[in-house]
Amino acid sequence: MKVNHNIKKFTSKLLVSSAIAGILGGVAINVIPEKADLVQNVQAKKKKHAKAKKKVKKAVTSHKTANVNKKVDISNYSYGNDCILKFDPSTKTLHIKEGVNSNKLGSTPIYDAVYNAKKHVSKKNMFKPSDIEHISIDSNIALSSNSEYLFARLYKLQDIAGLDKVDTGKAEDVSYMFFNDRKLTRLDLSSWDESSFDYYADRLGMFSGDTSLIEINLTGWGVKLTDHTFDGLDTTKVKIIGFDEDDEDDD
Repeated sequence: MKVNHNIKKFTSKLLVSSAIAGILGGVAINVIPEKADLVQNVQAKKKKHAKAKKKVKKAVTSHKTANVNKKVDISNYSYGNDCILKFDPSTKTLHIKEGVNSNKLGSTPIYDAVYNAKKHVSKKNMFKPSDIEHISIDSNIALSSNSEYLFARLYKLQDIAGLDKVDTGKAEDVSYMFFNDRKLTRLDLSSWDESSFDYYADRLGMFSGDTSLIEINLTGWGVKLTDHTFDGLDTTKVKIIGFDEDDEDDD
């Protein structure tokens, strides 16, 4: 009888264990997929959030880049100017071309025009004169009668393209025009008509302080190395094309 009782007891325990195992198995089957779905949902939301964040960041970066590369117009800040003057920050180039009404370039030096514009252009778009590394004259323009210091004090200016498009017929004063352009290396002014310039005072020190100049082409000017045109320039370090070696000093 004891044996039968033990068998019944063992069988009962076995049935209970099986039932528990079945229940637990059922719970496991039901719970694990639910947890998996929850994890997938969380991961999907995180992925979606990250994607949206990346999109916003890209849009902000694109907007900032657009602002940084936006050309800055300083045409209205040069006295008597009809030309269009726009600075391209992506190339560090100041572009100059004829305007709608005429091709007359104002008498205000570029350096001063930039600072005049500073009062009216937003800080994030504004630039400094020292940001100008290149000048590109893109169409025919005419200098004003007073053009002294016109391209002066642009300390990082390396070159000026399109000087052959400049009409100097009405220019009288071009003194210190390229003063202290310390990075400027070459100037070809052979196409300029200098007949309207005063021989001494009005072209005084045109290249003064241009310590990087290695070549100036003044063919047709009839200048002498002793002229005031070269005041402030070490002519022993610059190749000057077109000066008159035979002329005597008129001083």
